[in-house]
Amino acid sequence: MNLITGGTGLVGMHFIAALLKDKQQVRALIRKGADLTSVELFLRYQQLDPKSVDWVEGDILDVPSLMDAMEGVSRVIHAAALVSFHRKDRDLLYQVNVEGTANMVNVAMSADIGEFVYISSVAALGRQDGAMEVHEETEWKDDPELSHYARSKHMAEREVWRGSEEGLKVFVVNPGIIIGIGDFDRSSAEVFKQVNKGMPYYPGGSNGFVAVQDVIAASMHLIEHDHSNERYLLVGEHLKYQELFEQVGASIGAKVPSKEAPLWLMNTVRILSSIGERLTGKRAFITKENVKSASSNYRYLNERMLSTSFKFTPLKGVIEETGKYYRSLSES
Repeated sequence: MNLITGGTGLVGMHFIAALLKDKQQVRALIRKGADLTSVELFLRYQQLDPKSVDWVEGDILDVPSLMDAMEGVSRVIHAAALVSFHRKDRDLLYQVNVEGTANMVNVAMSADIGEFVYISSVAALGRQDGAMEVHEETEWKDDPELSHYARSKHMAEREVWRGSEEGLKVFVVNPGIIIGIGDFDRSSAEVFKQVNKGMPYYPGGSNGFVAVQDVIAASMHLIEHDHSNERYLLVGEHLKYQELFEQVGASIGAKVPSKEAPLWLMNTVRILSSIGERLTGKRAFITKENVKSASSNYRYLNERMLSTSFKFTPLKGVIEETGKYYRSLSES
């Protein structure tokens, strides 16, 4: 039996589908009142029955519920996390990502779980001063410029390594920005909705991207070949944001932004958005961390994953399939 946290999220729903297709038993932890619409639509799209999933109510911050959820489980896939760059979510980031992961590790060890898969992030990796290349062994240095999301994911991953040192068999992957079918109102899948609405500008930076199915396939590849207790960076391609938006726009038949947003403009919008939040209470849609990320050009080295004979999926086809699915939802 597999237990998945974050089953309604981008990675979680694809993990559920992959395991069901492999005729494996799946239990998914969901919070009370969780909306299952997106995951159920996706499973039906994959010609799978949502009722095949053992949905259990619980919370990674509620230890007793985790103990119940892990009963009879041999593998845990911990994909639940809070992704936010907003200052109001600072405490919640550490609570969900760090405390929640610590709870998962502790209960997994007490339940004698055989395999613990942790979906981390490239944000948890170190950054070298003045260097734009990042790999699994890049030294972590705390910095005031780091986002609290990055800090929380790094600290969460340390909890997983603590479990490893205490005998838990762990598999850790650090994906870049994940592309694929998901809930288009949140996570990276939201870019399709944003492009469809119309965007006058694109940010000038670039980033590392990976197909969501590769996150699942790479995790299972590491398990099958027993590459445990080591982290693996998952980035299939590097794209400029301009290139990403062009491909997304082509996949949904939407007009794409044609002008690069200069840094001064993004910072001006950020400041105005922050002032608007103070005046209206409506959350700022762009933050200092967003601006920094959108204007950076880090390159993530995936040699360690490639050395396991794993091959990444070309993103163009993934974007096209996601766009086709997005259009089907809009037309239904």
